[in-house]
Amino acid sequence: MNATATHQSLTSLPVRVIVTLSLGAVFYVHMVDAQTDPSIHEFPIVLNSQAAAITAGRDGHLWFTEFNSNRIGRMTVTGSFTEFDAPTLTAGLGHIAADADGNLWFAEGVANQIGRITTSGSVREFHVPTSPGQPSGIVAGLDGNVWFTSMDGNRIGRVTPDGDITEFPVTTHSASPSGITVGPDGNLWFTEYAAGQIGRLVPEAPQAITEFALPSADAGPAGITIGAADGALWFTEFRANQIGRITMDGTVDEFPVPTADSQPMDIIAGPDRNVWFTEVRGNRIGRITPDGVITEFSVPTANSAPTGITVGPDDNLWFTELMGDRIGRVGLTGPICLGDCNGDGTVEIGDLILMVNSLLGTPSATCPMGDADGNGLIDVNEIVVGVNNAIADCP
Repeated sequence: MNATATHQSLTSLPVRVIVTLSLGAVFYVHMVDAQTDPSIHEFPIVLNSQAAAITAGRDGHLWFTEFNSNRIGRMTVTGSFTEFDAPTLTAGLGHIAADADGNLWFAEGVANQIGRITTSGSVREFHVPTSPGQPSGIVAGLDGNVWFTSMDGNRIGRVTPDGDITEFPVTTHSASPSGITVGPDGNLWFTEYAAGQIGRLVPEAPQAITEFALPSADAGPAGITIGAADGALWFTEFRANQIGRITMDGTVDEFPVPTADSQPMDIIAGPDRNVWFTEVRGNRIGRITPDGVITEFSVPTANSAPTGITVGPDDNLWFTELMGDRIGRVGLTGPICLGDCNGDGTVEIGDLILMVNSLLGTPSATCPMGDADGNGLIDVNEIVVGVNNAIADCP
């Protein structure tokens, strides 16, 4: 059953809803060489879908949630995508994470449920006991369970592979736990958006939660991830406009984002040993080195509100554009080869034929890798680029 919802502007969404949309992280060990100025390419998706959060599946695809259209999207690294409806209408789909079995788990902040989708598109939903709960961040733990935060419920939830949910209260009242990740110590580390703290939960003793206060007042910590180079946790401060780092002993450092009021949101450790984050209002992707140097890269589509971010199976960074109705790619392994429809690194006669058929309107002919301007269409100029890449090889 297809869901229909009214498109909302970013300014009409409550801050707590925006924060709920994309929180948590997955750590990748494989490393690639860093580039000074990576390229950004955008792939259009369904209009008014409001892509919120994104993660890499174990099936080699990108999986993302659509807040407004109430669907789960699956995208190849060449930009082709498929959508699956969530059973509950207006569920408020937020963060999504893959488990060890290859299933994708996602938060339904409005419906107060946790969803699970297989790579074949079969969906089940599990009700969160505490109501109102507003599940937000979600991550697969090392104990075989999935863990999530509940902003309104002020709890950390644990979901077994069968869908049984247990909740554990956060020590500070009305802390609004938000993002969550697995730390280098195997424990669950999470942000407390309203309390301005970082929390730590030991899976073997989940009732005992340790909290660490942040130096900046009203910081609004949101996303959190484990660093790739230093073994610390890195997090965004949505309201204080900073990136934070906390060590295992609770020592905190904060680094201001150059763009004022950028609203840093989601954060992920990149395969280049840096940490990357989205800026909702700044409309940029940020990169912070292990020693705290921040560089920002503008998203091509204006006012697109980049929200979720992950490392893709191709070792590039992929992000959602909440208001731009696009999925973006930050090229760490090299620029997009325009015209390479099947993603094999070269443009061949079959790719060019596919682009021509797409230009002529053949329904089954799609080539997102040939869509240079990201408008969802192939035109003559883009075919010319493809021909040149076929003749001269891709850069």
